[in-house]
Amino acid sequence: MENIVDFLSFRHFISPAVLPFCYILGAAGIPFGAWLTAKQAVLFLRKQVPEPYRAGEEYTSDRGFRGRIVSFFALLFVTAEILWRILFEFLVAFLQMREALLMLAEMQ
Repeated sequence: MENIVDFLSFRHFISPAVLPFCYILGAAGIPFGAWLTAKQAVLFLRKQVPEPYRAGEEYTSDRGFRGRIVSFFALLFVTAEILWRILFEFLVAFLQMREALLMLAEMQ
């Protein structure tokens, strides 16, 4: 019963055991989220171009447009992965500092 009370009052953290699992799930899910975001951006940008200009000669080669979308996707993916990693590094550092402070408090 004491363990449940400690857990509910946040005296005992399950985070150290759960963090790696959550990190892996998020790191695997970020490409999917970035792809959905890039797809929504493409749909939004295609709506912004008036219909008569879509068939124009300058828009027949979608290389420039597709290249920008691929660049946007790559930038979004890398940024999201770095931020995800930084978030989890801060969480791990916080938990390590907490444990160290608890050990110091117990010594005194």
